[in-house]
Amino acid sequence: MKTRLTAGLALTGAVILASCAQDQPSRLLPTQASLSVAPAACSFPAIYAAADSYFSQSNDPVYQLVITMEHAHISGGAAAATSPGFDVLARLGVAADLGSPVKGTAAQGSTFANAVLACMSVTTYHAVIDFAPALGPSGLFAVRSEGTSAPVVSRLVVDGAPSFGAEPSTGNWPITGKVLFYGVKLSVETLASETPAGDVFELTTLPSGLTFDPAIRTGVCEVSDPNAQILHKHAGDPSVILPPAGLPSFCPAPTSALQSTSRFALAARQLFDWLAPRPAQASSLAMPAFSAGGGGLVSGLSEIGPVSFTSTVTFDVPPTNTSRSGNPQFRPIVTVRNVTTNGNPIQGALITISVKVNHGSFKITGNTAMTNSAGIATFPALRIDKPGGYTAVATSDVGASAEATFQINGH
Repeated sequence: MKTRLTAGLALTGAVILASCAQDQPSRLLPTQASLSVAPAACSFPAIYAAADSYFSQSNDPVYQLVITMEHAHISGGAAAATSPGFDVLARLGVAADLGSPVKGTAAQGSTFANAVLACMSVTTYHAVIDFAPALGPSGLFAVRSEGTSAPVVSRLVVDGAPSFGAEPSTGNWPITGKVLFYGVKLSVETLASETPAGDVFELTTLPSGLTFDPAIRTGVCEVSDPNAQILHKHAGDPSVILPPAGLPSFCPAPTSALQSTSRFALAARQLFDWLAPRPAQASSLAMPAFSAGGGGLVSGLSEIGPVSFTSTVTFDVPPTNTSRSGNPQFRPIVTVRNVTTNGNPIQGALITISVKVNHGSFKITGNTAMTNSAGIATFPALRIDKPGGYTAVATSDVGASAEATFQINGH
């Protein structure tokens, strides 16, 4: 049973508790002001009590981190306590990953996290956040700092690899200071009306609403459809199917996956030696021959997951009758839309405009373009150098095509 001796040494209005060698480090007693605040406000006694409920060891490193945070708060308030507060949250994430230093529930861990945040200066969307899913077996809870490159990955492991995660696309995390990433696998049947082809997850940060520039790679390590791509459903914005951005570094590179023709696997070949065997610790669970995992680049976070989809192509602005001497030749400028049959835009698809059933000696230029986040490809320099009647065909590299007829005169 814990024993504490009260030392009669007053220090700037606070009394220091000295503890036994087996007990946790010395804590500062609350000042009169902190004793009188509402429970939702900053309270280090609440932080210590929540830590006692969650952590199984009285000498866990988290206690010294809380003491450091408390000293910073006394000297400089919430702003000064923010950076050491993130260090406390980082320890919470590590403990949740290890499991063994923890005796409390994920809900008690959430209580501890919220008590810590109440003493920090951090932008949040909600006064109280439910971190229990992120601290549970299928969650993710980790702090990263500027200048670091380590990915954040889920506690849930599938076939020897994390179910989902995120990492910098180039170099280090494009963040300033310290950031808490938290997320959880979602139990959903569809994502933006598309059929998931792997785990769907929700990922966010504190401070809330961060924009990443350059974009970060998010993804999963198991994909059941060789033609699946990551769909991002960002709060307040339309959903978008992202172009493949390679296999995340935290995923193993199964030989069978990288020998497939999936867009994820082809992109992954640029990052991994496809002859390398799977890690020895990988699970022996049967894998589809084309399962390779995959990622997409995002500048913001929310619901993300790989989906199967059917592509459709339409001319938003088809080529109209024009002349050979027109500059630009087509007015208004030709645009092509590439979306799924459920209406979700497909970003990064290569659209090629060709000519059908015309065997003349014409030359066509400016006829390739990539779709933007709205699924629109624009062709401002499209040109055909010979008069005649034409049938244009717009084809997407993810499937489907559309046709339009027009006439070019000799002027």
